[in-house]
Amino acid sequence: MPAEMTSFVGRGREIARCRELLARTRLVTLVGPGGVGKTRIAMRVAARVAGEYEEGARFVELSGLGHAESLPRAVSEALGLPEQRSRPQEDALVEYAAERELLLVLDTCEHVLDSCAALADLLLPRAPRLTILATSRQPLAAPGEHLLPVPALPLPRPGDDGDSDALALLAERAAAVLPGFALTGANRRHAVALCHRLGGMPLAIELAAVRLRALPLDQLVARLSDTFALLDHGRMTTSARHQTLRRTMDWSHELCTPAERLLWARLSVFAGSFGLDAVTEVAADDELPADAVLNHLVGLVEKSVVVRLGEDGDRYRLLDTLREYGADRLEELGGTGVLRRRHVAYFHAKLRHFEERFAGSRQLPLYQGLVAERENLRAALRYADGGPELLGLTAVMWPYWLCSGQPAEGAYWMGRALDRTREQRPTSRRAMVLALRSMFVSREGDQATALDIATDALAAARAAGDARSAAWAGFAEAAALYYQGVHERGLAGAGTAVALMREAGDAHGERLAQMHLSVAHLLAGRPEAALEAARGTLELLGADSEECFVQGSQRITEGLAHLLLGASADAARSLRAGARLSGALGDTLGVAAAMNLLAWVAVDEGRMRRAACLFGACAAQWRKIGPQSLVGNPQMRAMHDEYEQRARDELGAGRYTALYAKGAALSLGAGVLMAAEDRDAPSGVPRQRTTAVRTTAVRTTAPGTTAVRTTPVGAASVGTRPAPHALTPREREVAGLVAEGLTNREIAERLVISRRTVDAHVEHILAKLGYSSRTQVAELLKGG
Repeated sequence: MPAEMTSFVGRGREIARCRELLARTRLVTLVGPGGVGKTRIAMRVAARVAGEYEEGARFVELSGLGHAESLPRAVSEALGLPEQRSRPQEDALVEYAAERELLLVLDTCEHVLDSCAALADLLLPRAPRLTILATSRQPLAAPGEHLLPVPALPLPRPGDDGDSDALALLAERAAAVLPGFALTGANRRHAVALCHRLGGMPLAIELAAVRLRALPLDQLVARLSDTFALLDHGRMTTSARHQTLRRTMDWSHELCTPAERLLWARLSVFAGSFGLDAVTEVAADDELPADAVLNHLVGLVEKSVVVRLGEDGDRYRLLDTLREYGADRLEELGGTGVLRRRHVAYFHAKLRHFEERFAGSRQLPLYQGLVAERENLRAALRYADGGPELLGLTAVMWPYWLCSGQPAEGAYWMGRALDRTREQRPTSRRAMVLALRSMFVSREGDQATALDIATDALAAARAAGDARSAAWAGFAEAAALYYQGVHERGLAGAGTAVALMREAGDAHGERLAQMHLSVAHLLAGRPEAALEAARGTLELLGADSEECFVQGSQRITEGLAHLLLGASADAARSLRAGARLSGALGDTLGVAAAMNLLAWVAVDEGRMRRAACLFGACAAQWRKIGPQSLVGNPQMRAMHDEYEQRARDELGAGRYTALYAKGAALSLGAGVLMAAEDRDAPSGVPRQRTTAVRTTAVRTTAPGTTAVRTTPVGAASVGTRPAPHALTPREREVAGLVAEGLTNREIAERLVISRRTVDAHVEHILAKLGYSSRTQVAELLKGG
């Protein structure tokens, strides 16, 4: 759940009613006009009841969704479920939800109403322990839906000295922006009038409170009244409350300078959060000079049009309703197309920068920077869709998709780009995208299709006369062959690809091809040659490299080679390093492979409890990728079945099934920790955050073996942190809120207990864990 940025005022009745409904039904929709506070109520309720569900609560923000068909993808992302290509995304969602007890919060459904209703109707009958809490401006009209209307805040009666939620909200927000502000006998009348003018709408009240920095309360009321008079002629079909909110936004827009209004409109092209560099590159031009953009952005932050994320953060976000308002203004100005093209160009350059440094030591921080832009990257794809820019964008986006373990998304967008340019003459770029798409389809396990695409790529590369794209096409073809079991042709093709990449001067391609050469040797039954090829990969990366993707994949290949040679200890070391490296990137496929092979090692070591848990954990990750585990390789599948049967026979069916289920319930991060830290069984709460590691190959005296030295990036060593098993349920709940960054006072308000009680809980938590600061508690609980 997203953390609350401001204090929560009132809504006790709605919260109690919502909790009551959730206790007896499985689809509850908060309905009401925009800006009434539906999202805040849903977040507050979900935070309070999350502990009543085994898997907690997951929040899915739908306001940035461009198309209704993107809904399954958005829900999957919130659940940590990657894109599917070989089957409908809805099938994967049903399979995932059917096994879990979970509260799913779908926020802002009104623009994808029919799709949300269809998704609820699909999931709820098949997932008996799933509950959905939705927010929308109108009902979903789905079977079994229970509505909870959310009205405006209760208003104070004119002339009444009593309090009200609307007045309390105004007073609290005003005090936040104007230290020393308080309701008095002198200003109360104007405060009551302001709340009435705004209809008790929380967003409108909050926007108005900010203006008290510039205007006295009585002048603010008078100015707002004048603004209303200018906007009386709204659409008669629009509700009064919606008109009131619209007037508030118009009024906020009117108070901005012309330059701020222009910037506001241009910022609407960003999806999610954005940085200052992006604003300068995308929004600035002769009309809005770059050296003035920061001042105008600060002005929008001060006017609460733009939100700055975090006290020390350098990222910003438009409130959703204000982003939509800005988009309307941009359309009126005729600038939508121009700004979208600038947006695409900016993120194309950002992706190109990562592509050029993909297999270097800066890989992890550069990739994490792109992860922060996930919503903007997908917006850029939507903006480029239908034009020639899409092919170029996908041509530089492949390392991002590769590192994130999202082959289906990469294959989908590359397919769209190729379809858009099907009638054009062959070019090196088209050939490259074909080759890369073949690679992604292969990673999904569909080797026959991957081989067909690789053949097309090779033909396009030859027609274009481009050696580099021909090398990539040959690389893709080789991978599809040896994964399919055609070993000699695949092995020969992989060796040729390494040489061709070197001749073409493609260093990143050479490293990937060399890595795949070791895989080809391994699948051809030559583990010693696989280890030799792996040493070649490490030499290409350079000593003490902090690169994660290639090394993670290579360590996993080494692990299997050691296993086939009977060196279980070496296999375990390599695989644990591979799990850490792949886990640092969140590479689902790499993590699944590492856990899978570590389960085999555990069987050989006689650690059947660990093996059963790992079999469950890797199966859950493979299902996220698609129906084909172990990239569809028949040899690996046969070995897997044999190892799994040994564990089942040793433990007995009942015990094996219970441990398997325990592993399957682990998150990606928790599974990585169990695998990398050599645990026999998962703990209730992960003990340590997944960390990138620096790995160095060291040749040992034993022929054909490689030892692995592992060091966390940015740390001297990896120590074992205490597990919070000793905490009581209430202490664990308090610790979770500490990890969210809440103060003791805020925790007391959320849990409806005294501040003194929270103080005592925090002291006990620190004492039991042996910690001295709240930050250590946060790091512990955020580890998974």
